[in-house]
Amino acid sequence: MAKSNQCSTCQKPTGVMHCIGCDGYFCTKDFRSHREILFTEMEQLIEERNKLQEKINTTTKPSNSSNPVIEDINAWERITIERVKQTAESARQQANELMTSKSVKTTNEFKGFSGELADLKETEDYVEHDLIRLQEKIIQLNLDLTQLSQGTRLELNREESERINWNYIIYVQEKPIEFERQQTRTIMAGMFLMWMWV
Repeated sequence: MAKSNQCSTCQKPTGVMHCIGCDGYFCTKDFRSHREILFTEMEQLIEERNKLQEKINTTTKPSNSSNPVIEDINAWERITIERVKQTAESARQQANELMTSKSVKTTNEFKGFSGELADLKETEDYVEHDLIRLQEKIIQLNLDLTQLSQGTRLELNREESERINWNYIIYVQEKPIEFERQQTRTIMAGMFLMWMWV
């Protein structure tokens, strides 16, 4: 006669259902309760995803017109002689690429995350490990959106001399923000630890 496993919830020797996520055995009644808990956690992830959608809608819209770097480029172009116009256009393109690259990356990551979340929700083929990984992704996307809302820091570099190398007189680059990166890492670690204790 086969030996039955003990139910992880009620401790009765009627554990006929096995959860591959937590590796626990459950009686039929408690297994339904266990799945309800997972369902509730998935609903919370869906709610977090919806909040991320709202944040993405408000923080990923580029506001190129109010960026002082673009204004500086335009002023420089008006003052400089005709052959500078081609270099100014190149610098504008660099600035736009730098300003939009992070929001495009975050938007693409969010779309992938949303698709995976929808698939898991529909198939109900998820376990605790999946929920933890998805919660970590929400934390990372929230941090990315916080950085996006602070704006990309750019600076305009100009070099003037009698012998101008027109390819290098003006260019745009991202301004390093070491202090904010350290703060972001600290916030992310704190949020992850806080989530783990919940």
